[in-house]
Amino acid sequence: MNPVDGHVNNFDFLSEIQAIIDGLIGGGKYGIKIRLPHAAVMTLLFRRNTTVKDKLRMIFKSTFEHSKNLASFAAIYKTVLFALKWSSVRLRANPEHRRNALFNLGRSIAAFLVDGTRLHRGPKLVPSVPGIAENTQHAVIAGAIGGYVIWGKYSSVNYQIVLYLTSRIITGMASLAREKKVPPFHWKLCNFDNVYPIKAAVVWGTVMALFETYPHVLHPSLKKSMDDVYRS
Repeated sequence: MNPVDGHVNNFDFLSEIQAIIDGLIGGGKYGIKIRLPHAAVMTLLFRRNTTVKDKLRMIFKSTFEHSKNLASFAAIYKTVLFALKWSSVRLRANPEHRRNALFNLGRSIAAFLVDGTRLHRGPKLVPSVPGIAENTQHAVIAGAIGGYVIWGKYSSVNYQIVLYLTSRIITGMASLAREKKVPPFHWKLCNFDNVYPIKAAVVWGTVMALFETYPHVLHPSLKKSMDDVYRS
């Protein structure tokens, strides 16, 4: 038997499937853990005029949606990683171009999407740890697919999470730029202690200007909170 075929046959399907199931369960549990107390507090604070039954219904609805979406995203993400790793193994195990030019073109496109230029550096027949991306490209593809399918459906819960991640990504990219010595982020003048007060001033100056001049463009929950503080 060809040793390449042996590596392909030894692909750990069961561990990959177990990783998908673990992601599904973990996402669901974390969604309940993080959303239930938040939903309860926000409902009690801002839905005082509703009945107890309606309060419980709103708490359950937002908790269920958050938990379901996290679980679904984790499962989709790990499933796509599984498919990409399996495709990578198969492409590297059969590097010869066969059939017609159209088939070869399709295979080359698939190879680039799965492995980028790494496919030409020789066969890598042992995939990474189950449920873990082999490379950044796989993480981007799997995350984008899961993001479009799950978080791309607008709801107040999804929108809140996307906004939360947006701020975290901007902060993380700035930290990465500083780590990679990208000017001006790595300059001593631009360290956290110096930049944070300026950031706070810009953020609060901007939000107050919008609140006073164009309040309709602010998110309803933010506007209501600001009305309670500045218009009471």
